[in-house]
Amino acid sequence: MNQPTLVTYLVFDIDRQGGVLAWYDNDLPTPYWTSKNPENAHAHIAYRLKVPFCTSDIAHSEPTRYAAAIESAMIERLKADRGFAGLLTKNPLHPHWQNEFWTEYEYTLDELAEYLDLKGHPLRGSEVSGLGRNCELFDTVRQWSYKAIREFWAPNYKRQWNSAVYDQVEAINAQFKVPLPVSEVKAIAKSIANWTYREFTPEKFRQSQAKKGAKGGKASKGGGRPISESSENQQEPWSKLGISRRTYYNWKQSGKI
Repeated sequence: MNQPTLVTYLVFDIDRQGGVLAWYDNDLPTPYWTSKNPENAHAHIAYRLKVPFCTSDIAHSEPTRYAAAIESAMIERLKADRGFAGLLTKNPLHPHWQNEFWTEYEYTLDELAEYLDLKGHPLRGSEVSGLGRNCELFDTVRQWSYKAIREFWAPNYKRQWNSAVYDQVEAINAQFKVPLPVSEVKAIAKSIANWTYREFTPEKFRQSQAKKGAKGGKASKGGGRPISESSENQQEPWSKLGISRRTYYNWKQSGKI
């Protein structure tokens, strides 16, 4: 079972001499710790968060979006490496690194945001990095999933739907310069697949269409002859339902319409 990733630290990679004090030079708050490479003076700077958050929960993705904007703005201010994945860092307890613990204070996202201009952050598209990748995957694939799931509405379609969502997340992830690891891809795909499976059901879709129809006017009470399949093809009732022809006949055969 894939465990959700909880973010407790924001870590930044400074690939230049003097990077260990980049936070001080750029008017940012005091970090939890810094680790300097004694060979080239490059450094990692880490901030501990007061409230950790999950990076793979579509139903509660707002903290990730907020943190992604903060992380992106801090990378810009620190002139840190955007290619740094942020998942591995120098061990601050290992004697090889020149380590310094500056404070035990844990920051809220709001406190970090006070030091930053978040306009234009996080970045979008293939250039996105860090937590912004999670947001990009959520936004792109969830928008795709709202309509795509209609093609899978049939008895026992959950496994096929899960596989399709994973393939879509994996395809988008591959476009990043530094893709997310497989564990994150699996967790994000599972979250999107489960959420859309629960929220975008044939039953809820029919209820939504019924409400729209009621607002548009009363349905005709007239009789008429049964519609033949050829006439049905000409009228294309699936278009009115917003589904494909194949899905329409699957529903019809299973008695859903």
